[in-house]
Amino acid sequence: MISFERPMGIGAILDRSFQIYRKYFTVTFLLMLLFFGPLYLLQNLVLFDVSSVSLLPESGETIADSIDRFAEASGSGDELRIGLLLFSFLLMPLYMLAVFPAAISSQLHLVRAAADGASVGFKELLRSSFSRYWPMVGNTLLFGLILMGVYMAISTAVVFGVIIVAAVTIGIGAGISELGSDPFGSSIVLVVLLVGMYLLVALLVMAGIGFFAIRFGFYLPVVALEGARSSLSRSWRLTKGNFWRIFGIYLVLSIIYGVFMMGAYALLIAVFKLSLLGQLIYIVLTLLITPIYMIPYAVTYFDLRVRNEGADLEQMLAAGQSYGSYGGQQGEMGYAAGSVQAGGSAYAAEAGAGHAADEAAREAAAGHTSGAVQDRAGSAGEAVRAPDLTTPAGRENGSPEDPSPERESADANGSKEPEKKDE
Repeated sequence: MISFERPMGIGAILDRSFQIYRKYFTVTFLLMLLFFGPLYLLQNLVLFDVSSVSLLPESGETIADSIDRFAEASGSGDELRIGLLLFSFLLMPLYMLAVFPAAISSQLHLVRAAADGASVGFKELLRSSFSRYWPMVGNTLLFGLILMGVYMAISTAVVFGVIIVAAVTIGIGAGISELGSDPFGSSIVLVVLLVGMYLLVALLVMAGIGFFAIRFGFYLPVVALEGARSSLSRSWRLTKGNFWRIFGIYLVLSIIYGVFMMGAYALLIAVFKLSLLGQLIYIVLTLLITPIYMIPYAVTYFDLRVRNEGADLEQMLAAGQSYGSYGGQQGEMGYAAGSVQAGGSAYAAEAGAGHAADEAAREAAAGHTSGAVQDRAGSAGEAVRAPDLTTPAGRENGSPEDPSPERESADANGSKEPEKKDE
């Protein structure tokens, strides 16, 4: 059972994610093979002529020869552009819209089953991943349209920014070239300024898109696990104040993914050249590392629930309902509720004391009150007395400040007679 009882940092989220992946490796890999295996096969069929590429690396073939043969398999320039456009703007968007939500949903249900300590099976996860299919597809389409609008707005602003930056940079470079005696050095300074400015603009564009992608990006758990309709607004509320932490998680994951894939690809080229066997091994490695993005996404969602809504208290209450008799359950639930409400226990004690005082007063008025009950009423009255109200001098147990020598006592009929003074 994977516990989500308290907020976690970046290291704890990554560690918990790797634990889940290691524990449920087989079922996770089968799900990735089912959802993303056809995508990579389509990519190779559309972009390359598989029939002209050898299955095994040929003996005596160098890496340069293998790259030349692989470039020939990619077709001429026009054919390559057509295949790339077909894959990038038709097959990939349709696949991401139709398959990607179900793939993410499978990992969300996997992490929830791991948190509940339930059994995790391939068929059950596959069935659960499609349980909210059409709402997930609709929200994914809306999410994509929002990001597209953000990209167009930022790109429009960047066009004007680039024009202004280019004019300013050229002016600065011209001024430097006028002041400097070395025109070659001035040209280098101008190129460095241009490259630096464009890199800054590209970074701003990526940061703007990344901000909205993170803030709206947790809509899928809301739809798949909560069954909510306003998933984008709910995602915005969940991620409020957590942007940099989520950004740090995916920055670390991107570095891990990039280093692993580049190293694996270089090794495969050195050993298998660019043969079909090497490409198939690369696809398998890609499927193996894909869950390092999806499982932390699900773990981060549960962490956001704990941070924003106190999901650990819900788990504590749910655990308390599983033990003891009905009366014990009510006591545990009352204790848990009182512990999270500021001043709850003090209020309960004061209310109980006031109730005891009222009951004792009613018994005394009915004539059924003994001396012990009257003392109990007085004690209860003292318990509920405000702390700043002190007993004046000369008063004890609520007696008058200047007691009369004659005191009245009540008989059973409610009549009063003066008490005789001691001789």
